[in-house]
Amino acid sequence: MRPSRTSALPRALSAAAAVAACGLATQASLVLNTGTHGSTHAGNLVVNGSFEIGAPPSESQVYWATGTIFTPLAVPTGWTSSSTPDTYATWGSGGPGVGIGIRQSAPIPDGIAELYFGNSTTRVDQTPVYQADGTVTFASAPTFTPNLGGPCILEQTVHTELVLAPVYTLNFWVSGEDSLRNRSWAEGVFGLKITNVLAGDPITYLSCPSDLSASPSRRYEFFFSPINPSLPVSISFINWGHLNGITGGPSLPFATEMCLDDIIVNAPSPGTLPLLGGILLFGRRRRV
Repeated sequence: MRPSRTSALPRALSAAAAVAACGLATQASLVLNTGTHGSTHAGNLVVNGSFEIGAPPSESQVYWATGTIFTPLAVPTGWTSSSTPDTYATWGSGGPGVGIGIRQSAPIPDGIAELYFGNSTTRVDQTPVYQADGTVTFASAPTFTPNLGGPCILEQTVHTELVLAPVYTLNFWVSGEDSLRNRSWAEGVFGLKITNVLAGDPITYLSCPSDLSASPSRRYEFFFSPINPSLPVSISFINWGHLNGITGGPSLPFATEMCLDDIIVNAPSPGTLPLLGGILLFGRRRRV
């Protein structure tokens, strides 16, 4: 990762003044941080972000996506979910001890449990373009056609309105199914949607690492500012399935599906906001 650029703003500035000085006061934004990450478990606004609360015992798994026909079913505490009847997304651990992933994902960063978004295969109506920063772009808003009929979705309402700040950070870890095996699967595509941040609540498309990636896992961090600070935000992770072709067109290299862990939302302390302001000032604002 490139080191983050620092700002010349004085440390004495208040939180609001630091952001205002960067021209970002109260305006809604969603920015990918490609510099040094600063999120911490301390002060995490996400409930059960590492999926440890109520998790199945070590070396066991349950299905977690509401709507599936498979049992046993248990939705992680603090989260809601949706899927189609044949979705086979699982929650749990892959072996004894800390950090062993399920479905041959990379070792997880926190605890023993993670989520696998098992949803078979999907096609999309246009070619994805994988960017170096982990984002995936399309010529226009894409339409996915999952062969199970719909996506697998995990969602939580995060009560940012109870801890007011001009800017928040969202940080999470992803890996791919069989990213530790020599399957020659391509990188997958998943969606991130945060409500009350950008007009229309668009989906940001991101890459899921595979065994062909430079690393079998990746951490993403975003800065965001709510449109209406008096309301919460809702964060959704969306998986349509193993991407394998263009709708009505050619096949694509078979892609992995996501495994997810360690989701953090922080309200940065006033002392860190001058630095954060510098990152935002020089970073790219994503309005996808």
